[in-house]
Amino acid sequence: MSWLLLAASATALTAPRRTAVAPRAAVALQGRSDAQLKRGIAEFYDESSGIWEDVWGEHMHHGWYEPGEKAGTMERDVAAQSTMIDKALELCGAADVAARCEAAGRPMRILDVGCGIGGSSRHMARRFAGAQATCVGLTLSPEQARRGNELSREAGLDVTLEARDATNTTFADGSFDLVWSMESGEHMPDKAKFVAELGRLCAPGGRVSVVTWCHRDLQRGRKLNAQRGVTARGVRDWTANIAPFWPAVARSSLKWSSLKKLRKTGLKTIRGAVAILFMILGYKLGTVKFVAVAAAKDEAPGDAKWAWSGPVF
Repeated sequence: MSWLLLAASATALTAPRRTAVAPRAAVALQGRSDAQLKRGIAEFYDESSGIWEDVWGEHMHHGWYEPGEKAGTMERDVAAQSTMIDKALELCGAADVAARCEAAGRPMRILDVGCGIGGSSRHMARRFAGAQATCVGLTLSPEQARRGNELSREAGLDVTLEARDATNTTFADGSFDLVWSMESGEHMPDKAKFVAELGRLCAPGGRVSVVTWCHRDLQRGRKLNAQRGVTARGVRDWTANIAPFWPAVARSSLKWSSLKKLRKTGLKTIRGAVAILFMILGYKLGTVKFVAVAAAKDEAPGDAKWAWSGPVF
């Protein structure tokens, strides 16, 4: 359910980071190792993903709404989640990559980093069926990988989910035409390593898409530079576009059926639900933003870098 997504995001915002963060948060949360953080994330989603799917289905992320639009029926809010995927694909120019792969007569290779139960992976496999799209999804949660593979088999799609650390993969350089991260960057303890790995795995001429909760830009003009040859195409602040999803979050979490299921989950899920209060506060104060970043990999090695002067995630 939606509040579980926000709970995980709220928890992630208080996780230790090696890149620039709010000083007080960094000092207060020293001591948690990367391994502890990743284990906690895996356990959280092992416990909570079934509840989420029961209420919201396969997409474990926010919905995207037009300016001035309000949340509507459950059907409308679920459709907004698919719109979020399509908007991010449009921003990064994924259709151009699919067309090139189709013209070359080879499958379009997609990597979904932080894939949940594979909702985005299956959406992209269907959308780019003409390009014979294949998709590999990475998640820290063995339960998410198991359930997602089950759904992909039922759908007859070439989508495979693996329980593995996305910041330390064994894929060869340039293995994927589209490298995709939908609301997983906030979980990564080493942001620079995360971004560098996305750039490494993207093939020349490919695209990288990152949609994530971010800190506000604490240092004006600060840039995040990573893998050479990956250049930012666009940065969009979608904070207002996902705002209508929050009333839907409240409605889903207060349903009696949701409350009963919450009681059966582990302590991490319950603590995560409470952490939503901090997420809401940060959103209202403007200390966190919801941002989409699109980047392209150069056709040949060059001096271009992924340079981003937007919020720090």
